[in-house]
Amino acid sequence: MGLTISDKGGEYEKLDAGRYKAICYKIVDAGTRPESFKGAPAKPRTLVYLYWEVTHMQMGEDGDEFWDEVKMEDGRRFSISKKYTASMNVNATLFLELKSWRGRKFTDEDIAGFDITKLLGKTCEFDVVEYQKNDGGTGTAVEGIYKPEGGVKAVDTENDQVVFDIDIYCREFTGESDAASKEMCDVWDDMPDWMKEMIEESMEVKAAKTKGASKPQTAPAPAAESGGLADLAKDDEPEEEEDVPF
Repeated sequence: MGLTISDKGGEYEKLDAGRYKAICYKIVDAGTRPESFKGAPAKPRTLVYLYWEVTHMQMGEDGDEFWDEVKMEDGRRFSISKKYTASMNVNATLFLELKSWRGRKFTDEDIAGFDITKLLGKTCEFDVVEYQKNDGGTGTAVEGIYKPEGGVKAVDTENDQVVFDIDIYCREFTGESDAASKEMCDVWDDMPDWMKEMIEESMEVKAAKTKGASKPQTAPAPAAESGGLADLAKDDEPEEEEDVPF
């Protein structure tokens, strides 16, 4: 599973291994591409990236732990991300870690359609571990996400809270350009080159560009009320209990 902290290449500060408090501030729908696992026939796989800004690191020994604020040398908060298959299958890593994060089981209605954008601004705890890269270097990665002490809270973040929805972005290429699709283009512009390339090679973007090239030019269609990531939510979801913010 690919895990990233910043753009590929160059030197950057990284977190030490340990337990951290963090807040989700960005969600990126990277689209679908055919992928093969251990020689099996390729299957479509949709990827989503979650980004967190890190606020505190657990310090001290067993029985005497405390939380200490942690920042980079320039005063900004560390950022770390994790790549998931966009699936609420009960065996999927995303499902298992979201269940651990909220500290409560999902209902059948939740599993049928979960609005992942609800994670923005939500607090959590996770472990950061070291791993060996293919080039022999050492990287750090999120391993396990947990409900924080005192419960999950909705809080402000130092970074702008951002969602990249590939379905809305694709409207820019199908003759349905609108304010929302142009906003997604601005989000895309701020991404590292490797992620831009990944999105441009997705099945969604390729299909949108093919459709746009063959479609007669017409007036832009009205903006949809929701799309892409937001469509994971069910319109008739029951009201959530106050102690479960997502």
